[in-house]
Amino acid sequence: MSIVVFTRQGCPLCAEGIAIARSVFGGDGVALVDVDLDLELLERYTDRVPVIETEDGAVIDEGIISEQVIRAFRAGTTCSPR
Repeated sequence: MSIVVFTRQGCPLCAEGIAIARSVFGGDGVALVDVDLDLELLERYTDRVPVIETEDGAVIDEGIISEQVIRAFRAGTTCSPR
């Protein structure tokens, strides 16, 4: 299973979210997308990063990423992020 992390350069929340995603899915299971490199993505995600999505675009978590939410998703269960 792979996930996508939408991120921005210099974003401390993004760095934390990437670390959590990699700890749960492994380095090969995490694709990073820098929204600053695409105007459409920048408009869509600029105030929401980091955003972690499935490969088909379903949002798993965003903003302050919860390891509990990410692990619950990975396990196939649901978890209220906050």
